[in-house]
Amino acid sequence: MAKVKVVMKKMCVIGEAAVGKTSLIRRFVLDTFSDRYIATIGSKTSAKKMKITTKEEEIILKLQIWDIIGLRSFAKVQKKAYKGANGAFFVMDKTRKGTWHSLGSWLLSLYKETGEIPVVVLANKNDLISEFEKSEIKNYVKRYGFQCYFTSAKTGENVNEAFHSLGELMVKPWEKKNIMPMLEKEEIKTMNGEPELHPGRSLSVSEVENIIMARYCDLFDEPEFAMSIINEQFRRAGLTHMDPSIQRLNKVVDFLMKAAVARIEPTRLDKEYKTYLSLIKKIEEQETIKHDEKA
Repeated sequence: MAKVKVVMKKMCVIGEAAVGKTSLIRRFVLDTFSDRYIATIGSKTSAKKMKITTKEEEIILKLQIWDIIGLRSFAKVQKKAYKGANGAFFVMDKTRKGTWHSLGSWLLSLYKETGEIPVVVLANKNDLISEFEKSEIKNYVKRYGFQCYFTSAKTGENVNEAFHSLGELMVKPWEKKNIMPMLEKEEIKTMNGEPELHPGRSLSVSEVENIIMARYCDLFDEPEFAMSIINEQFRRAGLTHMDPSIQRLNKVVDFLMKAAVARIEPTRLDKEYKTYLSLIKKIEEQETIKHDEKA
């Protein structure tokens, strides 16, 4: 009888916004689907067990699945979420060619934080009609040497198979493909970079959200716990990345501070609160200047 071993691994799901990352995770973890689009706030984690059998042993793989926000202005938060990842899915939308060609940028962003780890590409929304041939996508992915699955979160097509495949790569011996030098050589630009906070720098509400979320994660020893608070308080304040507002950002900052009172030393929390308010004030001043210029 093969011996049983329990292994815990972290998996990231990356790619552009609205390619179906959240829906794929929901299909795998809960076996459900919804047509309603819900934008991911920062990152969200889910858990799932799977069984992987080898000649020597039976592995119970406990997966911690991180759903990473796909907006490019959230590079700081994405980097926080990548830490400690053992494997990743890159999800593209089979009907939107632009989502394929960001693969290099996402890989470079990921690998700079994790080193080279196993990656599997998912060409999602295979239930929809595409203007492109599957061979075109396969040839694009082939240059990286990755496995590629054509998936549908709606029908469940190839979803379990893809997760099982990546799970195996994460627990079995894996040989680096030496992709990082290729990415560096191509001089692919990483996401959008991190905004510099010099006095003349204009900031958007989304960029300030990114900075606040990343700093808030640094307050806690457990980024997963911090992200769970962020998700809860953003939704409570009604703040979404698709429709950001200064008023709701002020509200979510108050909520975040109250949620941290019992865990963070008061002096440190007060300093953090003042930093958040100064960032929001900077946006408000920018809006005032724009309004005066129009008047």
